[in-house]
Amino acid sequence: MPAKNRDYKLTAELLREYRDASLSNSQILLDEAELLLAHRHFARAYFLAVSSVEEAGKAVQAYEGLGKNLQDPAVTQRLKLQFEDHSQKITSAFSPWLQATQEIREQFMDFIKLMVDIQFGREASMYTDIHAEKAIVTTPQKQIREKAASDCVRLAKRVLHYARPYAEQAVLPATSRIQDSFFALKPTVFQKMAGTADFWWYYIARMEQGNLALESAAVEYNANYLSKRKTFRSEGSTD
Repeated sequence: MPAKNRDYKLTAELLREYRDASLSNSQILLDEAELLLAHRHFARAYFLAVSSVEEAGKAVQAYEGLGKNLQDPAVTQRLKLQFEDHSQKITSAFSPWLQATQEIREQFMDFIKLMVDIQFGREASMYTDIHAEKAIVTTPQKQIREKAASDCVRLAKRVLHYARPYAEQAVLPATSRIQDSFFALKPTVFQKMAGTADFWWYYIARMEQGNLALESAAVEYNANYLSKRKTFRSEGSTD
């Protein structure tokens, strides 16, 4: 498969158009996922719900890109790469909800588990595969049950509920030093981080102290834990 052509000029006008189109498509995908769920096509409903979440994530990324220095080629290149990364799109989609929720401990880890799960359930909901350890064929119909599909559709609906008003704000987000450092993280580093429950426990602990910014949590977690091959919860954060 040829490499995707990223040789285009990223402007504020293009980002706004991309944001609006992504929000619209997120809603369409969600509507179609609900229709498939109602007709008991669970695997495909799951896949479209995850796709809806990703589109919401692109809208959030495009909105936040409006506050960055679009004259810097490194910034625009990172934005373009971000639009193509499944894990980053999913995490970006959840960011407005994470910042708005008051349910820090009681229900939050169930929600985080679902977010991590859909990062790994996307392929399973669409394609057949061979389970390496068991040497058996897996199919989307066997992998995705009714509850998983229903939970994913419900999750996508909540994600869009928070992502839409966030991405449609008239006020542009300001870019700070921490945000620039976060943006400079390699996608593979953030993907590894966001795919672990330990990072989200760390983020919750920061939220409880009033530190809501996902970017600073990621930068500091990488510096203090991931890069040193340490975990946050091993240091006593078990409550």
